[in-house]
Amino acid sequence: MRLFRWTGLLAVVCGVTVRAADWPSWRGPDRNGISQETDWSSDWATTGPKKVWTATVGVGFSAVTVSAERVFTAGWADGQDTVRCLEATTGKAVWTHAYEEKLGNKMYEGGPNATPVVAGGKVFAVSKTGRTLCLDAASGKVKWEVDLGKQIGAKLSDWGVSGSPVLADPKTLLIAYGPAGVALDTGTGRMRWNSGNGKDMTFATPVLAQFGGQPTALFFMSENLVAVDPKDGRRLWTSAFGQGYKTHCSDPVVIGDRVFISSGDDGGELLKVSGGSAQRVWKNRNLSTFTGTAVLLNGMLYGHETAGYKKPNQELRCVDLETGTVKWGEKGFGQGSILAAGDRLIVLSDQGELSVVRANPAKFELLARYQVIGGKCWTAPVLAQGRLYVRNAKGELVCLDLRP
Repeated sequence: MRLFRWTGLLAVVCGVTVRAADWPSWRGPDRNGISQETDWSSDWATTGPKKVWTATVGVGFSAVTVSAERVFTAGWADGQDTVRCLEATTGKAVWTHAYEEKLGNKMYEGGPNATPVVAGGKVFAVSKTGRTLCLDAASGKVKWEVDLGKQIGAKLSDWGVSGSPVLADPKTLLIAYGPAGVALDTGTGRMRWNSGNGKDMTFATPVLAQFGGQPTALFFMSENLVAVDPKDGRRLWTSAFGQGYKTHCSDPVVIGDRVFISSGDDGGELLKVSGGSAQRVWKNRNLSTFTGTAVLLNGMLYGHETAGYKKPNQELRCVDLETGTVKWGEKGFGQGSILAAGDRLIVLSDQGELSVVRANPAKFELLARYQVIGGKCWTAPVLAQGRLYVRNAKGELVCLDLRP
C-alpha cells in the first residue's frame, strides 16, 4: 500500500511544470512538510543566517507558497484581508488584492489562517468566514469569488475557517468548511459537492491519500477523522477522536495504509486503514501536536509535544511511528513548527528562534540556532529555492538566504 502521489498527477494533467524548488501549497509540493532541497547550509556565522529582505504582510498566520520566483501569502489590516504576491528575490509587491473581512481576534491576534495554493497560473485563497477566491497568479485579477457563508451557512467556530485550500484534481478545490468539507470547481467556483451546514468543525487542512485503490480526502474534524471520496463527497469511513476542547489543528500524517492524528488536547493515535474502515494501532500522549504538524522521516515522527500548551514541559520529540514510543525529547521549543529537508529538521519555536536539528532517532543533535524574528510564531517556515521564509502573527515576513 502506498501514498498516492497527487502532486505528480497534477503536474501532468494540468500541463504545469512544478519545479523541484517550488513550494506551491501548504506543507509543500507533496503536502507533507518535507522539502527535497539538500543543498542548503546550516553553517551560520555568529550573526545567523543572512537576511535578504523583510516585508509587512498583515496580521495572521498564513504561511507562504512559492512558485516561479513569486511568493504568495495573506494577512489582515484596516478591516481587510489582503492576498499578496511578492518578488522572491526582493520582497517587493508584484500585486495585492484586498477585500473586507473581520479580524476575528478572539483569544489570539486573528487574521487569515489559511495559506494560498498556486497551480495552473491561478491562486486560490480562503478567508476565515469561507470567502473563497480564485486570482490570476500573474496579475492578481479576480477570476471568480464564492462566499460559502452565504451559500451554505455552516456554523463556524470563533476562529473560523483555518485549513488551507487543497487541489484534489485539476477541477476540484477542497476546503475544510462544514462537517466534512466542500468542493468547488476550479474553473468557475461552482459547487461540486458540500457536506451541509452541520456544527462539526476543523482547523486542519484536508489531506489526500489512497487506501486500497480508493482516492480519499481526510478531514480531521472536532470529533472524528472523516474520510470522503474527493470526487463526490461520499463518506467512506469515520474514526472517533476528540475530547477536551477538541481544537484539532494538526493535519493527519499518512504513510501507506496508516494515518497518524494528533492534538494538544487528545494526544496522538496511529490508525491502520483496511476494508473500508480504520482500526487503532496505538494511542498515547507521547506526541500531542497543536499548531505545528509533525513530519515523518524514516519511520520516525518529529514534532512538538504541546500537551498543556504553554507549560514548561513542552518538547521537540522524536517518536517511533510503529510503537508510539519516545526516542528522545528536548525542551525549549514551545508551541512551534517544523519542516524537514534532507536529513535535517528546520524547527521554529513559537518565539521566533530558528534551529537546525539532525533527524537522528538515536539522540538530539543541534546543528545551528539563531533568533531570526520576534513575536508569536505559530506559522510553519518554508524552504524554497534556497530561501527560508519565516513570519510572525503581527505580519512581519522575513526571507533568509540558506544557500551555501
